[in-house]
Amino acid sequence: MASMSTRQLGKNGPYVSAIGFGAMGLSAFYGTPASDEERFKVIDRAIELGSTYIDSANIYGDSEDLLGKYFNKYPHQREKVCKIKNYYRLILVLLINV
Repeated sequence: MASMSTRQLGKNGPYVSAIGFGAMGLSAFYGTPASDEERFKVIDRAIELGSTYIDSANIYGDSEDLLGKYFNKYPHQREKVCKIKNYYRLILVLLINV
């Protein structure tokens, strides 16, 4: 895995890569999604490049289900990634702690 600078989320949050991976494009809004295996390659590449933060939400098509399938198939990748759900409450907490 490539090295990437990190940032702490809030005052007490985890350290994550400075550049996150947005999962919306894997599943929604940009045409018909590719096969799971093709999308797994994209996730692999993001992790290979050093991204440890994956942003996903239930409005992003099947991106959350896809991530579940990915980490079930490749459990060794889970320890490299800090996945944080995109909830307004979490965003507000982060803004308060910044």
